[in-house]
Formats: sequence, C-alpha cells, structure tokens
Amino acid sequence: MRSKKKYNKKVRNATATTFNGVKFKSKLEKFTYQCLKVAGIPFKYEEDRFVLIEKFIYEGECIEKKKSKGKNVFVKSSENISRATYLPDFTNLEQGWIIECKGLRTEAFNLRWKLFKNMLAKQKKSYDLYMPGTQKQIMEVVEKLKRKNNDFKGGQKKDGQEGKKRLPGRSRKKRNGSKI
Repeated sequence: MRSKKKYNKKVRNATATTFNGVKFKSKLEKFTYQCLKVAGIPFKYEEDRFVLIEKFIYEGECIEKKKSKGKNVFVKSSENISRATYLPDFTNLEQGWIIECKGLRTEAFNLRWKLFKNMLAKQKKSYDLYMPGTQKQIMEVVEKLKRKNNDFKGGQKKDGQEGKKRLPGRSRKKRNGSKI
C-alpha cells in the first residue's frame, strides 16, 4: 500500500517547536535563537520582510488551472498579481547581517534566494548572508557574529578577555568517554 505524499508543506523535514514563548518553524531555528541569546548578540527573529517583486497588474489574458470546490478547472486568472516577499529568520540590519536557517533547500526557496540577492545588489546593499544547515555551522556563524558585534560596539577585546559562555549543543566528551 502506497502512502499519500503531502504537498504544499511549508517546511520540509522540520519539527515546529516553541521556546520562551517564541514559535519556531524548526529545531534548527530554535538552536540558532539560543546561540545568539547566549552570545549576547542583538537580533530580530522573523521581523524584517523584504519585497522582492511589487504587486502589479497583468494586462494580457491568462488562463490557468485552479481548484474550485475540490475540482480542477481551467479559468481566467486574476490580472492583479500580488507582491512576492522574503522573510529571513534572523536579522541585524544595523550590523549588516542576515541568517537563514535551511536544512533542506527547495527549488522554490532557491529561486526566492536568488531574487533576494538580486534585489540587494540592485539596491547596493551588501549584508553578510549566512545560510547554516547544521548546528556546527550555526556555531561557526555565531562566532563570526560575536567578533563582528565587538567591532560594531567599538569594544574590541584582547584575546582571552571575552566571557566564555557555553553555546547550547551536544555535550562534549573526554577521550575516555565520560562527559566534561
């Protein structure tokens, strides 16, 4: 017996979760949120929306397949085309960075990502864009942002003077197998 495929799922292979009253679309987003908080890096979570294509009116005839009352029909579509937007996961536009947590990249997302970078290039904005897909990559990004955050504050510290808070993640093990 074949199982039915689920189509139009917003996020594939992701488990929605809540932490500190914030709803995340994936555990990877939650992990990123925790790492940024522990590191003391200021950020916004899903607040800065970018318009990739403004709404417009299509003047020509456009006949499309649509669903109506559960049946496929072939009808004239609306000439009013809505705008296309992109909402990154984590941003700090003042410091010039954007993080998009992405475990599985779909064709639709790849197209949206290209449109986003094209829009930034046309507006001559050069944010640092990060797209980590694993916890290890997130920790690397957070370390880069910690350095950038210190530079932004003007408070560059000498090596070894930074407060060493542990980032959330898997516990480290000693070579003999016991936890540190």
